[in-house]
Amino acid sequence: MKKILILLILLGGLIGVAVVSKKSKTQRLAVAATREKLLDKLDASAIRKIRLKDGDKTVTLAAVGEEWTVAERSGYPAAFSKITKSIQDLMDQKVGKKLSIGKSVWGEVKLLTPGDGDAAKAGFVVELLGDNDKPLKTLVLGESAKVSKVGAPASPFGDSSNSRLVRLTDDGDTVWEVANQFYDLQAKPEEWIDKSFIEVQKIKTIEVTAPAADDSWKASRKTETETEFALENGKPGESLDNIKAGLTNLLSNPTFNDVLPKDQATADFMKGATQVKISTFDGFNYTLKVLTKGEKGSEKYYLTVEATGDVPKERPAVKDEKPEDKKKADEEFATKKKTLEDRLAKTKKSAGWVYEVSSYALGSLVKKKSEVLKDAPVAGETDKDGNVKVKGTATPATPGLPPAHPPISVTTPPVAAPVPPPALPSVPKMEVKPSAPDAPSVTPPALTPATPATPATPATPATPATPATPAPSATPAPTTPPAAPQGEPKPAPAPAPATPPAEPAK
Repeated sequence: MKKILILLILLGGLIGVAVVSKKSKTQRLAVAATREKLLDKLDASAIRKIRLKDGDKTVTLAAVGEEWTVAERSGYPAAFSKITKSIQDLMDQKVGKKLSIGKSVWGEVKLLTPGDGDAAKAGFVVELLGDNDKPLKTLVLGESAKVSKVGAPASPFGDSSNSRLVRLTDDGDTVWEVANQFYDLQAKPEEWIDKSFIEVQKIKTIEVTAPAADDSWKASRKTETETEFALENGKPGESLDNIKAGLTNLLSNPTFNDVLPKDQATADFMKGATQVKISTFDGFNYTLKVLTKGEKGSEKYYLTVEATGDVPKERPAVKDEKPEDKKKADEEFATKKKTLEDRLAKTKKSAGWVYEVSSYALGSLVKKKSEVLKDAPVAGETDKDGNVKVKGTATPATPGLPPAHPPISVTTPPVAAPVPPPALPSVPKMEVKPSAPDAPSVTPPALTPATPATPATPATPATPATPATPAPSATPAPTTPPAAPQGEPKPAPAPAPATPPAEPAK
């Protein structure tokens, strides 16, 4: 009896524990399921640092005063607009479907945090920190929802789902499927730095000093409206090719790929660089250093920038200026002054940094003197006015060419002209009757009186016209003679010599 009683007591206790546990779990899940936003009750203004982890890669974005910086780039300014957008997207993210995925299979859908096991099974971690690195929220971004079916084979066509598995470390075992892939969140420092850069406007002079003296060059223009620059201190015959140089819009809107951390940008890093000095019509002066490193085909280009500028403080007075004109001119001057001051301030922030840029951004700054000059004229080449440019004394060969063509076209008629006279004798041979055995053999005698008549009169030119018919082939020749005799039978009885001249005229 005692045993039965003890069993009943134990059973009752187990039932009580199960009920309490189920009630607690139900309450916890109910709280999770009823919240609307993923980051519930989080004050966005309290976020002072964002740490992104993806395997062994880490990016730390920290707020310093009113500015965000990238710690892995020695505190270089971060893209403020991109950070604020990312925070806002996280704050606005709504929860989706709640999934029941046990901890034992979190690794299969990459929901583990780094250090919880196999690093290959860890997800993308987003840490939101407050002052003094106080943890606010930590999210683990797992696989896309479409490929996260535990035990199911991956689709050979890849993942086209826009949903992703997400869990919060303070959310217990809850896993959410949210309609967002979070593509903007990447653990790459170069993706978070502020890419706004220098803006060189209205270049007046540019001087490139390369390590080799022969590769150095200088160009300038007199007014900012001119589109072509002129080479300075060039050798005789040298002139700048403005298309190759492309100086008009040089560095007007450049960008860069990355910036070197201070521990890499040592004093000797830019050793052997090409130096460039640029002055503008706005009163700005730039000093640049350009360096190429790496093997051909895999080069990297580096750039340093320093700038000074003289921005006018006030507009010069104009004599007898009307009040309305003065007001308009003062407003335009103030706007221009503000633009120049902002540009100078932004450019000065670039001082002391080494930028990795593309060769396209540098343009002609990486070109040698020989690569920006016009090509030397070639013998026989003509300029825009049609004048022949000749080097040396190779001119005889050129005039010899034009006559060479006419002789070819002229010689062909003479060759054809001698052929027709022999064609006349061939007409009697045609009488041998290879093709026409008829009585037209009488026709040749009719032609023979015509030939003696031709020497008496200028009908000789007419006779070459008749041989033109035999020339195409031997068969048409007999057909033309019968045509002549048909007209000649009438004149044949009497004044045959007089009538033939009249007939060739027809």
